[in-house]
Amino acid sequence: MTLSRAQKLLTFIRHAPSQPNGFLYGRSDADIGDILPNIISFLQTQITQGSLIICSPAKRCQKTCDIVLPHAICRQTHDELWEQSFGDWDGVAFSLLPDIGTLTGKELVEFSPPNGESFNDLCKRVHLILEHICLNEKAENITFFVHAGVIRAALALAFGSQIAALKCEIDTLSVTKLRHLGGQDFSVMSVNKSAHK
Repeated sequence: MTLSRAQKLLTFIRHAPSQPNGFLYGRSDADIGDILPNIISFLQTQITQGSLIICSPAKRCQKTCDIVLPHAICRQTHDELWEQSFGDWDGVAFSLLPDIGTLTGKELVEFSPPNGESFNDLCKRVHLILEHICLNEKAENITFFVHAGVIRAALALAFGSQIAALKCEIDTLSVTKLRHLGGQDFSVMSVNKSAHK
């Protein structure tokens, strides 16, 4: 199938595992470890040649892009593509985080950590930048190096449901693909594809 002028292929790659592990990273700027050669090769096959490359400003996304695409000097970086802010919990060890109990899907979408933002807040900023990019960039193939929360926010745009998007697993170094059909319409092509699946 040939893409029409209005359609774009959006490829989302989640960054490599954060280092040190065991901590909640949102706006905390964590580093990453090495990426195995077979995973690099897999990710390279998922990126259409000539794609516009767009990254979160986070070190873990920028360095993942550097490793996967070592010759991709030109890339865009957008602050709106940062991971969800977890406020006072950002950078805290998982073992020290409070137990918030069982939340319904609606409650989880609206829940904000102290001085942080909710998934709903994240979706609002991610949806605006994605719609802007899709409507204003001429490239038909766009590859994003971003975070799990950002990818789920993109899926929420396609599903028309934030609750459904939060049920999607997004592994590190996985690939999720959407198609922009024009306007505010998106379809889901694949979710959480990895070198191991």
